[in-house]
Amino acid sequence: MNKIIVSEQKSPDEDFKDLLARSSYLNDEKAFEEITKAFEYAKKKHQGQKRVSGEPYILHPIAVASILAELRVDLASIVSALLHDVVEDTDTTIEDIEKEFGKNIAELVDGLTKIGKIKFRSSQERMAENFRKMILAMAKDLRVILVKLSDRLHNMRTLGSLPLVKRLRIAKETLEIYAPLANRLGIYGIKSELEDLCFKESKNEIYKEISQNIAAKKNKRESYINEIKEILENELTKYGFSDFKVYGRPKHFYSIYRKMVSRQLAFKDIHDLFGFRILVESVKDCYEVLGIVHSMWKPMPGRFKDYIAMPKANLYQSLHTTVIRPNGQPAEIQIRTFNMHDVCEYGIAAHWSYKEKTKQLKSDHIERFSWLRQMVELQQELKDPNEFLAAVKVDLFDEEIFVFTPKGDVIQLRVGATILDFAFAIHSDVGLKTLGAKINGRITPLRSEINSGDIVEVITSSTQKPNKDWLNFVTTSKARNKIRSCLRSEQRNASRKIGKDVLAHELTSQGHDLEKLITSRKIDNLVKQAKESSLDELYLSIGYGKLSVKELVQKCFPSSQTKEKKAEIKKSSSKRGGKTSGILVSGMEDILVSFSRCCNPLPGEEIVGFITRGRGVSIHCHNCMRALDLDPARKVDVSWVTDEKEQGLHTVYLQVVTEERQGILADVTMAISNCGVNIRQAQVRVSTSQKGILDFEIVLNNLSQLNQVIRAVELIPDVAFAERKNSSRKK
Repeated sequence: MNKIIVSEQKSPDEDFKDLLARSSYLNDEKAFEEITKAFEYAKKKHQGQKRVSGEPYILHPIAVASILAELRVDLASIVSALLHDVVEDTDTTIEDIEKEFGKNIAELVDGLTKIGKIKFRSSQERMAENFRKMILAMAKDLRVILVKLSDRLHNMRTLGSLPLVKRLRIAKETLEIYAPLANRLGIYGIKSELEDLCFKESKNEIYKEISQNIAAKKNKRESYINEIKEILENELTKYGFSDFKVYGRPKHFYSIYRKMVSRQLAFKDIHDLFGFRILVESVKDCYEVLGIVHSMWKPMPGRFKDYIAMPKANLYQSLHTTVIRPNGQPAEIQIRTFNMHDVCEYGIAAHWSYKEKTKQLKSDHIERFSWLRQMVELQQELKDPNEFLAAVKVDLFDEEIFVFTPKGDVIQLRVGATILDFAFAIHSDVGLKTLGAKINGRITPLRSEINSGDIVEVITSSTQKPNKDWLNFVTTSKARNKIRSCLRSEQRNASRKIGKDVLAHELTSQGHDLEKLITSRKIDNLVKQAKESSLDELYLSIGYGKLSVKELVQKCFPSSQTKEKKAEIKKSSSKRGGKTSGILVSGMEDILVSFSRCCNPLPGEEIVGFITRGRGVSIHCHNCMRALDLDPARKVDVSWVTDEKEQGLHTVYLQVVTEERQGILADVTMAISNCGVNIRQAQVRVSTSQKGILDFEIVLNNLSQLNQVIRAVELIPDVAFAERKNSSRKK
């Protein structure tokens, strides 16, 4: 599609006559009557309103409808374009629109109306929520986005009256969201013009440089294009082709700029500034023409792409090749059928034109727009508006690769996708259970990237679970959000169990039984007192450390136990406490326990435990500075198991300060090893006072063994002292 041109501004009535002329393809008197009715309705509602430029506001919806008429869309789209701002900018309601124009038009206008009455914390949040609404409307009726893109295109054409800051913000939003959306829908005419308009606003100096250079070589350019065009036409005619077209055109400015950036070249070093298209009748003709072109000029290796056999997700089909002419100059050539060309220029609009009699697209066309389904899933899963918008921007900008399953099914993914992305593209359950895969028959790890043409066979295991590390190498929003959702669910389940165990323990210490309280419904008083909606939410709040369980239990169920009985209960609960990594957690069984890295407690040291969000109980030394800052309500009683074999091994960071002398490192290392301690890592450096600093990461059993190591090291000549390194430990 050539650049969509809207008539020079005249008056609203004159512009409307132009719109009717552009809509002549509808060839239906009733359709023209409906368009006229919508124009008169919008003109009346917008009466007295002006754009920032001072023009009558009604000129904007007429221009939007004219852009859509160039796309040869259906009647409903043009009517909706004329009415698209009526609800947002006047006192008209959706009910009024439905009464005047029917339910179908009302639904379209509603999908185009921004969220107006909700207060947002930022313009970014407002943009995200409006886009969320648009995505949902698109999923119901894709004509919404056709009108929205036309609306944005006219706004970009008329940005000149706005302040610079606002122009830059709108251009940035357009380049990040609306141009990629047009590309995803295959509407290249709108996509290219939006990109060029944004480029002109955001990088005006570079835009001017490119446009001036292109204009300066206009005669040479036209001569070059005509020369190639004539050669191609003569050659195709010689081979018996009669019904074909050859076009030559300069590339869009933004496309040239991106090539300059990606190749790190100046404008003068970019030679492939022009593209050629050959349109023929059939798919068979496309491949025959490709053979003719390659017999004329040598094809550049790696520059051939067959989008006919494997169409893009936006329905685009064409053969792409780049050839080298005898003078060494490259020429990019696209070969497609006339029907493919319509789809290329008009995208989804070519499948939803005035000829379509039903509201819905064909099911196979909808199936091709899998990215739209994924966006609907995104808006359901990502409640944070900024996170949702960021994920959408990533997905919209994807360049695609085509990967095969062992059965020959084609999976489309973004460039840079990994095995794990491929697995999630097949099904979420497959992704969550993936161990690895075979790429072209060779076993490869999860983080391996895949390329176009690879055959990938996923290897799964019922025992496999996702972990946080997966988030470091997946690239698709679907994979990332499914992993996050699963991790959040696991964290929630772990916190629920911790919360239940902590509550049961506290109730037991006060002489009550949780299960009996649940059976008798007396536990409801506790839930009500905590202002939670359910017992399950109470468990979660306790597990997340949000509530002080002791105060809550004492308030609702005063203790009737004697001191002796409480001591007996505490002793009993400690005996049956959960045992993990050599730690007993009072009143809890099989609880996840982790040792805090800030103080690295050792068996033999006094310790405290704190409930963490989804990570069980974190163990700290009693004098850890960070532990002193934690919420006392999250504190639980913990102790070391008495059996040394069950206490396990622990990492300690030891620093030794010495005088500089040859062999000192060997002496210290020998002393540590003689104590039966393993050294994981050692580093040597010199301090500003010319002292030797030896840093060791060692693994040992308990505090007693650490003290033995320190005594042995400090006996070595020229060792000033040795100490355990713990920045958060209170002296």
